Amino acid sequence: MDPSMMQRGPSPRPPLMPMQRGPSPFHHQPSLSPPTGIQRVPSPMRPPPAPFMPSTSPAPPFQQQIQRGPSPRPPTPFQQPHQQSPAFAGHHLQRGPSPMPVQPQANVVSSTYQQDHPALMPQRGPSPFPQGVTPAQQPSPQPNHQHSPSMTPASVAQRKARRHYPQAGGAAPPMIPVPTSSSATHTPVAPDSTNWNQPPGPPQPAINTPLPHQPHDLNNGMANMQISGRDEVPLVGQLPLIDDIDQTYSPPPVAAHLTATSSPHAQCPAQFQRCTLNAIPATNALLKRSNLPLALILEPYLADEKATVPVIEDTIVSRCTRCKTYINPFVQFTQGAFKWQCNMCGLENDAPSGFDWDVVNQQQADRWQRAELNYGCVDFVASAEYMLRPPQPPVYVFVLDTSLQAVQSGIIGPAAEAILNALDQIPNEDGRTKVAFLTADSAVAFYKLTGGEPEILVVGELEDIYLPRAASDLVVNLTECRPLLQDMLSRMKDMFTPHTAPAKNCLGSALQAARKLLAPTGGKIVCFQMSLPNIGEGQVKPTPNDNKSVVDAPLASPSPGFYKTFASECTKIQVCADMFLFAAPYADVATLNVVPRFTGGQTHYYPNFAVSQQADIQQLQQEVSRLLAEKIGLEAVMRTRCSPGLVCRAFHGNFTTRTPDVMALPNVPRDQSYCVEIGIEEDLTTSMVYFQTALLYTTCFGERRIRVLNVSLPVTKNLADVFHAVDQVAIARTLCHQAIDKAATNKLKDGRELLWKSTAEICHGYSKEVGGSAGASQLTVSRSLSLLPLLVLSLLKSDTFNENATIPVDVRSQSTILLRTLPLSSWIDYVCPRFYALHALSPQAGTVDPQTNELILPSRLNLTSEKLEPHGCYLIENGQRMYIWLGKAAVPPLCMDLLDVPDLNHVKSGKVVALPSLASDISQRTNAVIKYLRSHRQDAYYPTVFIAREDEDPVVRAGALSFLIEDRHPAGPTAAGANQHDMNSGMSYFQWLGFLRSKAGK
Repeated sequence: MDPSMMQRGPSPRPPLMPMQRGPSPFHHQPSLSPPTGIQRVPSPMRPPPAPFMPSTSPAPPFQQQIQRGPSPRPPTPFQQPHQQSPAFAGHHLQRGPSPMPVQPQANVVSSTYQQDHPALMPQRGPSPFPQGVTPAQQPSPQPNHQHSPSMTPASVAQRKARRHYPQAGGAAPPMIPVPTSSSATHTPVAPDSTNWNQPPGPPQPAINTPLPHQPHDLNNGMANMQISGRDEVPLVGQLPLIDDIDQTYSPPPVAAHLTATSSPHAQCPAQFQRCTLNAIPATNALLKRSNLPLALILEPYLADEKATVPVIEDTIVSRCTRCKTYINPFVQFTQGAFKWQCNMCGLENDAPSGFDWDVVNQQQADRWQRAELNYGCVDFVASAEYMLRPPQPPVYVFVLDTSLQAVQSGIIGPAAEAILNALDQIPNEDGRTKVAFLTADSAVAFYKLTGGEPEILVVGELEDIYLPRAASDLVVNLTECRPLLQDMLSRMKDMFTPHTAPAKNCLGSALQAARKLLAPTGGKIVCFQMSLPNIGEGQVKPTPNDNKSVVDAPLASPSPGFYKTFASECTKIQVCADMFLFAAPYADVATLNVVPRFTGGQTHYYPNFAVSQQADIQQLQQEVSRLLAEKIGLEAVMRTRCSPGLVCRAFHGNFTTRTPDVMALPNVPRDQSYCVEIGIEEDLTTSMVYFQTALLYTTCFGERRIRVLNVSLPVTKNLADVFHAVDQVAIARTLCHQAIDKAATNKLKDGRELLWKSTAEICHGYSKEVGGSAGASQLTVSRSLSLLPLLVLSLLKSDTFNENATIPVDVRSQSTILLRTLPLSSWIDYVCPRFYALHALSPQAGTVDPQTNELILPSRLNLTSEKLEPHGCYLIENGQRMYIWLGKAAVPPLCMDLLDVPDLNHVKSGKVVALPSLASDISQRTNAVIKYLRSHRQDAYYPTVFIAREDEDPVVRAGALSFLIEDRHPAGPTAAGANQHDMNSGMSYFQWLGFLRSKAGK
């Protein structure tokens, strides 16, 4: 080695003589390759890092936190969709001197479909909402500029530039784009301008730096993380800052000297792991004083096209010999880089020799380029010691209800067609995927899919179901038996008639048969049920919905017995189950969801499914296709490790807890999240704490992998730092999990009480510890907590926690399932729906940004009926349903351009497959927005579209208005003896704030 390469400056640290590092064999690769996951380039030794000086200036964005000199930043496989604005530091908002938000300029632009002449303008009449539904009239410090009688010269020019529609029919002139200010449109933040394909500058080791596990000043941790954003927001008297919902969250950056290679990507990306608190209290007493929950929201296997996880393919998996922590970017190398010190327990471990030698190419390798030392989320290809048996192939067993009720409803044909259309979507690149089919009525029928034609083998013994002799021909290879599968599925809708179908359903016995088929390999059971199981094992008796005891009864109480035991048996042999339920009027969703709940599956419920309704058929086909197309993880276990003093106390999600801290998942879906509550058992004496989640799983292609997520957070003794570094969405999600568990084990009212009490205590904790007496009187919180009251109010008004006794029990159960399992991006839309004004779209909304190639969504509106204009057209959606709201004074040109009808009288409320695709500008942009919202979701649910006329169908109209959570809603009948002084589901947002202010501190 050239001696000049070992010059390390004035530092007394010894050179690393034992390390012979020649040029990397990977530096000729032009771009990142998905199989290898990282690029490798030659990396000379760097001089020791300069002493760290905490900056007093505002923190720069996450990507610019670590200054690496003139060398360009290494490329990352995590392609972020947006770059944070300079107004953001870490994940906090930088505000000006005034906490009062400025009304978006998009509201100044008048409606395109609104006449200039006073005689032609739709007149605002009395409120279209019945008494008790309109929101309480509350003073707001923000004037409504949209309808202000005083107009500036610029706004007059805008009015003249608008498209004018004649009141009568006739051709309309082309639309003239209205110039608006930059704040008129909610434009996605521009992506990082860094060229990700540019060859990286080599990440350099930081050896013999102060070890993070050693006790030292706790304030250093906060300085190193550079957490900022100290704005306060008075809640009373102003609408919630709804635009904050769309702000991009990112974990706080870590100082360069706290990582092994000074990598800017040491933190796990937020789409995989988020913490409720991004500054950890030093003691449990401080955590209790804040009243904030401490938890991790995990989505370790989320399908995100913009985030590619680096894969380490050499099977070198280095772990701490004491605490079993995987090597990660936060370890430190000692003794001339021959050992690495665990960031969890501080034990020194031997560095693997393979770190410096490329076994494949038989030459030296640069350890500082290894992905596990540079990225907070990586996939290790596991060696044979992590396998108990050969990797299982994907195996799907379909169970269809063929009882009399199912035949009469006509559901068998659409279900079979949905499976047939999705066969090409099932992961089968290596040709190992297998399938099997069962039907259940008064007996269990097996389908033999070998030979010339399909054969049916019927077993009538239900109490102790057994497999036919030809069991080896029942689970068949998908590729080899494809013609027989297509033939059978195409015939299935005509195979059963009401005259031959018995009015019986032996679902429990059919599930047992499916489990026995999957026993050798494990796999997935997919059930389609139209009636309640009433014979054999797992019988379910209809339970009437007692409307008088809704708040005094447990939430989503399943029938005890068979299904919990069956789920436990499935978990042991790596079998998962998914349910598609159609039964009406009662499907007992709570009971049948027990199997997906404990095996990592999903439940889809269709309360008013009609074969005659094409929109219902489309929804079923889309959801079946999405579920079967998932590249799921198989036979998985997941464990979260914490720094000393922290402990995992509770787990939430669809899985089975095998040991106190190990989550068993026979199936890891791409669209579910999990929550791990963290407790502080001992005082934290270090400046940083660490969390590591490891998911051991098998891919659909037979490769055993370990996905490791790492995050490092500062420790502080200052509660102001804690409050200003919170993740309010993660907090609301954690409170939701806690409330669901409490409502399920006790009563619904206990879960509701937990929600409002926790919110009041958090607001009181902030005013007491940070805001002072003035903060308590004004209900002032940090900007990072300003939306928490709105999110909790939305939860209280959801079908899960709503005290309205008229909500069907199955609808309440399905809402609970969604709140428990949805990924965070879909969960926030379900809790806080999107609300757009279609008749006043800005010029950019609904078009594709040429720089990001992403659709520009319109600006969100506050969820209140005060935003509804009689002449307007709006889109309101929560990921499950989309409503196109038409005001009673909508002009004929709007109806023609959007719905291809001459006027409002020709518009019929109800469910539609899609809006007509017309040549008009508003039609094209509205359809683009709907398509984007449907396709860019990270879950398997497909939202249906409803047309809601203000003056027509009251049921559809009420469904749309129920999404306006800031309004006052009728609470419905409550249980006898309910305390009317407590919070009820009908409060408006401003009434809710008044309630919180009255309860805070009590």
